[in-house]
Amino acid sequence: MTATTPVQPTARLGRFASDCATMPLSQEVMDKAAYCLLDAFGLAILARGEATFLAYCDTIADLPEKPGYARIWGNGAHTLLSGALEANGIAVHGHFHDDSEYSSWSHPASFVVPAAVSLGEACGADLDLVLRGIVSGYTAMNWLGAGETVARAMIARGVRTSPALGTVGAAAAAATVLKLDSGQAAKAIGIATSITGGLLEPVRTGSDEWRLQNGRAASGGVTAALLAARGVVGAPTGLEGPKGLLAAYAGLDAPPPDWSADPDPEAIVSAIVAKPYATLGDNMAPAVAAKLLHDDGVDVDAIDGIRLTLWRPYSEYPGTDFRGPFTETAQALASTVFATAAMLTFGELEYDINRDRRDHPTVLRLAAIATIEPDDVGGPEDSTIELRMKDGTVLTRSSREAPRTLLYHDRPTATALIEARLLRMGWAPGRGTAFAEQVFGAIDSKRAVAVGGLLDPVIRRF
Repeated sequence: MTATTPVQPTARLGRFASDCATMPLSQEVMDKAAYCLLDAFGLAILARGEATFLAYCDTIADLPEKPGYARIWGNGAHTLLSGALEANGIAVHGHFHDDSEYSSWSHPASFVVPAAVSLGEACGADLDLVLRGIVSGYTAMNWLGAGETVARAMIARGVRTSPALGTVGAAAAAATVLKLDSGQAAKAIGIATSITGGLLEPVRTGSDEWRLQNGRAASGGVTAALLAARGVVGAPTGLEGPKGLLAAYAGLDAPPPDWSADPDPEAIVSAIVAKPYATLGDNMAPAVAAKLLHDDGVDVDAIDGIRLTLWRPYSEYPGTDFRGPFTETAQALASTVFATAAMLTFGELEYDINRDRRDHPTVLRLAAIATIEPDDVGGPEDSTIELRMKDGTVLTRSSREAPRTLLYHDRPTATALIEARLLRMGWAPGRGTAFAEQVFGAIDSKRAVAVGGLLDPVIRRF
């Protein structure tokens, strides 16, 4: 390739994934990768009793420990790498609690983190390389979304971006962990474009297979990288070709300008937000505002009307406008009015609220009197809730009044969160804190710590 020959998108992303194994990365970037790891692992443990995860685990074998195998985080079973990847991806995504990436409208924690961590465990990689894999995968997702241009075009056609772009993101993560050269990594990206996909219909209808979509993306991306490492050739124009991913899934006939620039690993810092509550990412801002009102001591029985603003693209996403009846858990997870009403009522929104209390009379009453006003001025983190009380008073709160660390973790927040989640699921006090401290200690000391050994104290057999 000459200096004047433009680098095409598939080759560009492959080159980045290869370079990410050794390029200088800032402390802030590496810390953010660690926050993503801790958040994803804790969510997988929270979801170890979720029905889809349990059903999937019934289909795979618990095998004796062997090099090249990996563990299922939620139950400690050893199995083939492909099975561990899918199971861990399903679990991380199981409660719709995993983080959001704005540019791609996706949830990378459920396919990038398993791809990097489970592959790292299987091949004996150390934490530094695994964190670099996480950076690579998240950055790839940010770049693929092209400032929402590609993501929104896919959504408009009924394609779900998490799995459809996620297989490519997972392939980038795996290429970094495997230290593929730029040619091999580009082949991995090409292979991934041909084995990916996923529809929005499950989210719209409230069915269950949306969890499986992201687990399959994790497994597909790693498979693509493993095959590329063994000489399998992927389409060199898998992203940008006339019959490639961009044309087929987004309906776009030319690569967006963003794909002419190299992916920027710093994007992981600002473009990734944690989801403090188990609800669709689109509902996070109103849930945050509702939590503030609940904590102010609002009397929910005295609420006569609810008006909330929601960023217009979120108000138009399949499922957010669902108003009941909430016969399926996923319908509650997707519904903006349910998330708002449940948070006002209970002051929390873990998965059990969506599963067990979706017919609660107060929640249903509040959901019925809530109106959503699409907002063209704010953004994805903006929502204002106005409560009209029966005595005529009006109470208002904005999501922007909440602490920034709710969405953008720091070390104390990430540590406290993993400790609380493991405690909730029966782990001994201090186990989560020790895990986080080991992760951050390895980053600070630049010690080579095998990721498999790091996981040993926090993976329990059931």
